[in-house]
Amino acid sequence: MDKDIRESIALARFQIISPILAEPKRAQNDYFREQAGKEHVFARYGTRRISVSTMKAWLRAYRAKGFDGLKPKTRTDSGRPRRLDDETIKTIGIKCKAYPYWSAQLLYEDLKRQGLLADPPIHYNTLLRLVKEHGFLSTGSRGDVRKAFEQDNVNELWVCDFMHGPGVKSAGRSVKAILCAIIDDHSRMVVGHAFQTSETISALTMVLKEAFLTHGICKRLYVDRLLSRRMSHFCNLKKLKIHSSFSRLVP
Repeated sequence: MDKDIRESIALARFQIISPILAEPKRAQNDYFREQAGKEHVFARYGTRRISVSTMKAWLRAYRAKGFDGLKPKTRTDSGRPRRLDDETIKTIGIKCKAYPYWSAQLLYEDLKRQGLLADPPIHYNTLLRLVKEHGFLSTGSRGDVRKAFEQDNVNELWVCDFMHGPGVKSAGRSVKAILCAIIDDHSRMVVGHAFQTSETISALTMVLKEAFLTHGICKRLYVDRLLSRRMSHFCNLKKLKIHSSFSRLVP
């Protein structure tokens, strides 16, 4: 609750109790009972009826602390949802640091799935206000390119390619380190990889064997055009019911 609203509420309370500040208790009780039958308008709260005991409490607060005593009390846990403790908020902050470009909706669904949003879970807007106040999520756009996953399940499509690295020493001579890697299109997990000194089908065969033994057989394998021609001579993937493709996916 901001300062202006608190002062506006305090002023409305003062207007109610001010006529009887100097009156005896009997006159005060009669006045309070009369006011209790009326409706009063307050900032933020709207129109409502006030009980006699509440107005007496306002009068005591005013005599003890003056006008400030009529202002609504501020929450000691301001800025924090009441059902989330400090440890939970710290956990949310760590999650946001790990995934800084997640949307608030994705963060909410993940935290809710893990049971970190109390029981019953706090509302989405409450979490949104929390991450904004603490600056947990980045408001900038990503600098790298992100594309949607192509496949619905793991092992439906593996993508293979070679990457040329720096020069290294091998058997007393300088050669180029070449990485052969295979990535699963759905999970983005590297299912097989190895460094070789040449871009050959034998290097791919070794990496494929590693991937098959660890993660099972994929349904489709995507390679570049040149490697696809070589594979037709060295790898009979049809026996494993694997479709190889290049440029476009073969159903």
